[in-house]
Amino acid sequence: MGKRLLSIILFLTVSSTAFSQADDVISELEDSFEEYENAFKKCKQALNYINEAFNQSTIADVQSQASYAEGEISSAKRYAGYAEDEANDAEREANDIDCDNSKSYAGEAEDYFYTAKRALSNALSEISNASYEEDGDYLTNYLSNSRSYINKAIQNLNYGVDELNKAAKSLNNCAGANIESGGKSIDCDDFTDYITSNGYRKINISIYTLDSEWLQDVTAYTYDYKTYVVAKIKVPNSYTTRTYIFCDIPSTNWSNFQYGGYSQRETYGERFHDNIIDYKCNCE
Repeated sequence: MGKRLLSIILFLTVSSTAFSQADDVISELEDSFEEYENAFKKCKQALNYINEAFNQSTIADVQSQASYAEGEISSAKRYAGYAEDEANDAEREANDIDCDNSKSYAGEAEDYFYTAKRALSNALSEISNASYEEDGDYLTNYLSNSRSYINKAIQNLNYGVDELNKAAKSLNNCAGANIESGGKSIDCDDFTDYITSNGYRKINISIYTLDSEWLQDVTAYTYDYKTYVVAKIKVPNSYTTRTYIFCDIPSTNWSNFQYGGYSQRETYGERFHDNIIDYKCNCE
């Protein structure tokens, strides 16, 4: 919790002038993150097709699902390459302003995205074989191998995002940031207004999609290359809701909440408890 509070104070108290020299780095980091999200989503869709392939009763139907997965893997590989390129651009921009830590972290992100791209290339090779394989045993092996490579790619994509976050945070020092609040608490309403007014609104998940008795609305924002979640939660024994803000959500947690998937619980409410609720901002 201490680290999350520190990051909040930093971006609230650093002036826009202090960050002006780092704008190009931030832009490249944000672009890299967007490509990561695209790659991650395509990986999840590919896994869904592969899992569905195992449920088919005929070779032709299995091959059909494998073909669908092949298209998703190809797209994921392309997006991972874009994320790698943008991280490389961030590394160069950080070097131009002598921000060595940010440069190093962006370089690490680039390496992780490259590794993810290679894993997806291997997954693509395996699934391509599955698309026309007639032998059931070989077909099963190709599907299993492809799934393993995709999971490896997802792992490295997430590692890459962790490095992007470190690169963004280290820019504070390069921009001459300092803590001026003296550790005073931040008003939650004011902080929520600040994020909703100045952050980029990524996605809103409404009550109809959430289908939850207590979780009424969830909106994700990005600001200073961090993810914040504003959620409306029903007050017990009442028809009213209360708004809460959750800070510095790891990319893996948000993806798990939004998309679900392997090892994740079924409902949005359960996944909110598992992935978001522990990140409530340290405000009053």
